[in-house]
Amino acid sequence: MSKRLVVVVGMIVLVAVPTLFLLASRSQAQEETPQITHGPISGEVTDSSAVVWARGNISGTLTFEVAETDDFADPIAITTEVGLENDFTGEALVEDLEPAQTYFYRVSLDDGDPVEGQFATAPASDDAAAFDFVFGACLGGQGYCRNPETGWDIFEVMAQQEPDFFLLTGDTIYSSGACPVPDNVPGAEEPAQDLESFRSRYKYHLEDDVYSSFLAQTPVYVGWDDHEVRDNYSGPELELQNPQRLLDGRQSFFEYWPVQQTDVETDTYRLYRQFSYGAQADFFILDTRSYRDPIVNWDPSPVTFEPKTMLGAEQFAWLQQGLADSEATWKFVVTSVPLSYPTGFPQPQVEGRDSWANFTDKSGYETELLSLLFFIESQDVDNVVFLTGDTHWPFAISYDPDRDGEPNFYEFASSPLSAIVLPPAPALDPTLNPTVLYAEGEFQGDLFNFGQISVAEDGALTFTVIDREGTERFSQTVNPN
Repeated sequence: MSKRLVVVVGMIVLVAVPTLFLLASRSQAQEETPQITHGPISGEVTDSSAVVWARGNISGTLTFEVAETDDFADPIAITTEVGLENDFTGEALVEDLEPAQTYFYRVSLDDGDPVEGQFATAPASDDAAAFDFVFGACLGGQGYCRNPETGWDIFEVMAQQEPDFFLLTGDTIYSSGACPVPDNVPGAEEPAQDLESFRSRYKYHLEDDVYSSFLAQTPVYVGWDDHEVRDNYSGPELELQNPQRLLDGRQSFFEYWPVQQTDVETDTYRLYRQFSYGAQADFFILDTRSYRDPIVNWDPSPVTFEPKTMLGAEQFAWLQQGLADSEATWKFVVTSVPLSYPTGFPQPQVEGRDSWANFTDKSGYETELLSLLFFIESQDVDNVVFLTGDTHWPFAISYDPDRDGEPNFYEFASSPLSAIVLPPAPALDPTLNPTVLYAEGEFQGDLFNFGQISVAEDGALTFTVIDREGTERFSQTVNPN
């Protein structure tokens, strides 16, 4: 009787005074030793600035220190407050840095132990220095999450290339997917349903030692695709269907990556942006999700339908202006979806046309792509390269839309970093007169891969596909006009 009475009384206390229970829990949390749980990560490097990021375990003050030497003599120090409202994540924009300079940085929470990393700033705008970077997409999809034995070992191979930076082009998480055990490290067995579970998926990724170590030593630029929110979504459409999921997906992305919000007053979560890397390259990271028209099963003739947009009017105009103004040798347009491979296999019953392509019918999103390419041609913008992902197989394509026998531009794709591998689609949209230089994949194969681009001092560009074993699967060098 007495044991049963104690249990009942205990339950009554918990139910009757939940506020006291929560206060006690929070008080206990505040007594935890402050520490960095995730990070550090650096990103958005320019020739004079960088963004550094970390997450702590409790509310407090994050202190970021950046110095030219690893003993942190005479550091730049910046502080920011973190708490429950941002899941204890914080970042700092570090400015007044020197171009082409290696910097060491460390982050601590209150009086806790610091964690360290390093990054290098970009060359000066008039410096045509050689550089190389790695890029990829699709991490943790279709049950290919954190391997309990190897972790994400592809990032070890990436680190061995000693890249200047990492460009993550989209599908940085798979919020609607699950990571079943025992094939994966526990912690992501259920799809994300709310803000807390979106945050948990980012934390799950960053708790992989190989991945987090790579990010601590290599600055990153990040774009998104659909799986950060929902498969094949359109921003305006999802805002009507499930606005909370759209908000949760966007908020968690910006909380967990070192990405500066570029226009807080008019567009809190604007992601499209441009950065330069010396005199050799301008990069235009597109947002192909937030402003696109809804996907339909098959986009018919524009005789009866208005042309669709993937970028929205403002982003499209911004891209046109940026390309026209660019004086860089190479102009990299980073689009999370491919140009000529339609979504899925080329049958009308496939649900949606998620990429730019629409086969021989020049409608749908393809109308906007054709407008962009016409602008590029009319403005004599040369040396344009599209960097894409999403397909779950790597490829390289040259395009000759004017059919003069010389490529007008290239598309290089790398995918997946760790997700299901698919065979290349059996047909391409022929509109832009594509020539497949390379495409490789096998259903449920193990061709996890990343792309590497090296630009020499003379401007020669080499695209290489490297698999998780470090084997080069393809390499192609092109020279600028």
